[in-house]
Amino acid sequence: MVYLSEFAGSLIFLLGGYSYMCNISLKKTLIGKLRYIELCWAWSLSVGFGLAMAVIMGGPAYLNPGVVLGNLIFGSLTVKDAFLFLLMEFLAAGSAVCLCMVFFWDSFKASKNEAKRGIFAAYPVEKNMPLNFFQELLATFAFLFLVLGAIKACSGASAALQIGVIGFAGVMILALTLNSTGFSMNAMRSVFSSVWFCILPIPNKNSEMVDWGYQLIVNLMGSSVGGILAVFVVSLF
Repeated sequence: MVYLSEFAGSLIFLLGGYSYMCNISLKKTLIGKLRYIELCWAWSLSVGFGLAMAVIMGGPAYLNPGVVLGNLIFGSLTVKDAFLFLLMEFLAAGSAVCLCMVFFWDSFKASKNEAKRGIFAAYPVEKNMPLNFFQELLATFAFLFLVLGAIKACSGASAALQIGVIGFAGVMILALTLNSTGFSMNAMRSVFSSVWFCILPIPNKNSEMVDWGYQLIVNLMGSSVGGILAVFVVSLF
C-alpha cells in the first residue's frame, strides 16, 4: 500500500497538470489559451490533492525523485525502497501521459502544427542553462522545504488537508518560475514524462524532439539537487 500510495499520489499530481496543458496547447478544446492564474491553480491543486491522497493512503508522499534520492543519501530509505518509489513515479508518469493521449486523442489529431512536448515537460522562455539550473535548484528547494516541513510536523490522515493546502500554496508562491524554468521543480513531471512522450504513439507528434540536454541538466540534476538539499535541511530541525 505504501508503494501504491506513491503511484496514486503521483498520478493525481501529473494527470491534473497534464490535462490542463493539453487544454491550452491543443485544438478542439474548450480552453485553447494560456491563462496564467488558471495555470497556477491547475498545477497547484493537482500537487495538493496528489500529496493529500498519498498521505491518506499511508505513504510518505515523496512524489519527487529528488526527495527519494535525498532520503536514500541520508539513510531514511534503502536502495530497494528508493528503487521501488522511483519505479512507482516513473509508471505514474507513463500512466498520466497515456491517459491524456486517450482523453485528448481527437485534439491531438486536430493539432498538426502545435507543439506537444511542452505539454509533458517544462521549458523556459529564454534558455540559459547555468542560470536555469540555479533557478530550478532554488525553486525546488524552497517548495520542497515547505512540503517536507509540513509532512514532518504532522502525521497521519488528519494532516492530509494541511499538507495538501501547503502543497498547492507553495506552487502558487513559486509560480514566478514559469518564465525562468518552465514551472517544473520535479524530474518526474518533466524527465520521466519525456521518456514516455518518446515511446507512446501520440498523434501528430511528428519529429518533435525532446531537448535532452536541458531535461537532464536542469530538470533532472537541478531539481534533484534542490530536493536533496531540502531533505537535508528539514532533517536538521
